[in-house]
This record gives sequence, structure tokens and C-alpha cells, in this order.
Amino acid sequence: MPTDHDDITAAIETRDRFGRHLRENESAEERLARFIQLQRTSYELLQASPKGFQHFLRRNLQSRRAEVIDGQWRPVSPDRCSCQT
Repeated sequence: MPTDHDDITAAIETRDRFGRHLRENESAEERLARFIQLQRTSYELLQASPKGFQHFLRRNLQSRRAEVIDGQWRPVSPDRCSCQT
């Protein structure tokens, strides 16, 4: 007998397959239009909350910090560093 977890997993897989099918049939213009709409919606969401927008900027700028080590620019954030030294 399938559990609720199995039902949820099957529903997610069905949704993902359907979404992949839709995206595979999109033209480049349609994909770009969808991307632009996602970016616009994300920006509107950030602007709706000034505190959230400030938090986003602070976190984003902090993760992009860099420093010079032995004459080379290296990211300060371990999330953006490809090699740990």
C-alpha cells in the first residue's frame, strides 16, 4: 500500500516530467521571455520588502568580497572559492 510520502514523490515526479516536456518544446524566444518574467517578478518581490532587499544586498555583497593574496585576487567567501588554501 503506497504511503503519503510515495504519493507526494510520484506527484512531484509527474509535475517535473510535465515541466520538462513543456520546456523542451519552447523556442529560444519563449525561454528568454520566461526568464525575463522570472527576473522581473523576483525584483518586484525584493522591492516589496525594503528590509528583505537590504538583507539581500548585504548578503550578496558580502559573499562577493575579494582580497589580494600573493598578488592574486581571491574570493573571501568559501562559497565562491574553487580551491581551499
